[in-house]
Amino acid sequence: MSYKIDEIAAELKIKQYQQTGLIDPQWVSPPFTVDFHRVNWADDPNITCKCDISKATIPTVISINSLEGNVDLGIYSLSSMCGTKLLSLRRMAQWKYTPPEHTYSLFKFYDRKINSLYVNYEVDKLLLAAVLLNPEDGFLKNSNTIPSGSIESGVVYLVKYGTVVYDGAFYNANTTFTGTAVTTYTGTGSVYLNSQIRSYNETDPYPASGEMIRMIELEILTKEFGIERQAIDDTTNDAADDSKKS
Repeated sequence: MSYKIDEIAAELKIKQYQQTGLIDPQWVSPPFTVDFHRVNWADDPNITCKCDISKATIPTVISINSLEGNVDLGIYSLSSMCGTKLLSLRRMAQWKYTPPEHTYSLFKFYDRKINSLYVNYEVDKLLLAAVLLNPEDGFLKNSNTIPSGSIESGVVYLVKYGTVVYDGAFYNANTTFTGTAVTTYTGTGSVYLNSQIRSYNETDPYPASGEMIRMIELEILTKEFGIERQAIDDTTNDAADDSKKS
């Protein structure tokens, strides 16, 4: 069922973009690290020039095309790890036609072939934010403080900006502790997750608006289960179709 939800959501996102020309920020994954390795024309038949090229394999993104010619809006952003350098889409076949004195030679570019991402320089890691076909392929970041009473067993926490007393032990700033059955702590310090990046799980909100989630439900019930649209209860709090119920 999960793959069917993702397929229908992709169709609705493409349709909504064609109508509005806007990428809903809720569709975009939080930036996550992508590992690259160096390749050349002898290693990969997709490479069409003898440039310094790095390659990575990425999760499947939704192919969203704009009327202005950008055919890769599913890649929302690709940047350096510090976020100060942003890469732009430019087809690999054009890389070799860029003279050293041209302005384009000052910029970094990427090209995508399905799930393979290529960049025109040597790099080990980049940050990618994308409209993923399967949101579960992305990651979530929780950088909020963890309040007393919310400590979970087996999870590693980091103490910052003071001292904390947890389960009878004292912890200074920049030290870690592992949660036990005790859920509370005291002290002047703040507590954070030591690893703030985690995978999606089934209890996380789906990356779509409430209206789109309603449309996904209708598509599944009517197309996959063959239920007549008129037989589905209208739980939307609006007056759009109240006249039809009279």
